[in-house]
Amino acid sequence: MNSVKETITINVISDEVKYELKTYPGEYRNLMMLIYDRIYVEFFGDCKGMGRCGTCLIRILDNDRVLPASDRNEAATIKKSGIITDGIRLSCQIMVDHLLNNATITIHQEY
Repeated sequence: MNSVKETITINVISDEVKYELKTYPGEYRNLMMLIYDRIYVEFFGDCKGMGRCGTCLIRILDNDRVLPASDRNEAATIKKSGIITDGIRLSCQIMVDHLLNNATITIHQEY
């Protein structure tokens, strides 16, 4: 049995600063917790991953990247936040796995 874990690299842009975050599957329960733990972003993830507050909005800049579809609760929270732009997701609803490897993500900060 191989105990070496696959490294996942995610590029996160916050306030025009680019951070290269390295992790592995299972280290964080979702993308919001990774960003919350590694980068200080004011007012980010207020509900700690419950999908209710809409403060962990992100945009994945890789247009061809396929992620699991958002569910209706995520769509409702984004709509409640007044966001109508396509491509915005709640980072608390995105699991950190191989699908995010080498992704570039920007934090949506229009509160």
